[in-house]
Amino acid sequence: MTPILGLLLVVSAGALNGTYALPLKATKRWAWENTWLVYSAVGMVAAGWAVAWTTVPHLAAVYAAAGTAVIAMVFLFGMLWGVANFLFGLGIDMLGISLAFPLTIGLSLALGSLLTLAAKDPAALLSAGGMATVAGVAVIVAGVILCAIAGVERDRQEVRATAAAESLPERRPRRRLVLGLAVAIASGLFDPMLNFAFQFGGRIESAAAAQGAHPLACSDALWVWPLLGSFVVNLAYCSFLLTRNRTWRRYWEPGSSSHWALGALMGVIWMASITLYGRGASLMGGYGKSVGWAVFYCAIILFSGLWGIVCGEWRTARRRPVQTMLAGLAVLAAAFVVLGYGNYLFQLAEDATP
Repeated sequence: MTPILGLLLVVSAGALNGTYALPLKATKRWAWENTWLVYSAVGMVAAGWAVAWTTVPHLAAVYAAAGTAVIAMVFLFGMLWGVANFLFGLGIDMLGISLAFPLTIGLSLALGSLLTLAAKDPAALLSAGGMATVAGVAVIVAGVILCAIAGVERDRQEVRATAAAESLPERRPRRRLVLGLAVAIASGLFDPMLNFAFQFGGRIESAAAAQGAHPLACSDALWVWPLLGSFVVNLAYCSFLLTRNRTWRRYWEPGSSSHWALGALMGVIWMASITLYGRGASLMGGYGKSVGWAVFYCAIILFSGLWGIVCGEWRTARRRPVQTMLAGLAVLAAAFVVLGYGNYLFQLAEDATP
């Protein structure tokens, strides 16, 4: 029952993560960098440290026992993931939720789940559970490809409509699409670094357990360091944009109070998803950080795609791309069954080990 509960928690975490960017659509008075900086400060610093101080006793002693080497390593992973994070934010701005999420997260889940599985136990890839997990990732990639095809076709229709309405050459809107695709792909290559920090930061979790932290809360002590590394990168980039675009002043313009709340809400929802993922992956068993990452990101793609449809991103699309998108989401839903079966096989193997 515990692995199933873990699977459900990870799916719930993915649902939250696929939802956190929605307030970004409502911050019309701010530039992207205004909202992203508030989100980063709340989600990657304030909320994370608040959770860690609340759930992990003797936090300073935990880090002293873990040592500076492992803290520096996960901090560096976090900085690399921070590059993916702000690129992802740009990708959403350029491509929309429905297309940015599948491209970025499809790459991330393939790299983040299979590479961590190979790092933990290379032979596990050839086990029954490993082959089922590889099959599950392949199913997700197939769903991602369908979603990407649908998104590209949708944007092609919009390019034609915009060019015709404004008498513009089609290549001008297409440049933004090509740049957006490049940004999303680059983000996907760096995005697994957060799971690498989770996989290789086990010494911090062990130190938290030794100080009396609940087994499911030990990851709270770990998350703060890679997220702090990510915040440093996001702070630098957003500050650059705020200065270059002269958008600092928008923070104190009349009517911006609701935007502060929306940016903070993004951070709270996002950190809640990360905290829930850590607990769910731990409950899934010894391979939860590998299989769980694939489940987590599959849920993110599925729910972000559904939100993209609900929010009207496909309102002007014709029937064919919408049908292709729905088919992709159905394939992603089927991947949950395959990945859950793979984790079940891993659990059987662990239980059979003396």
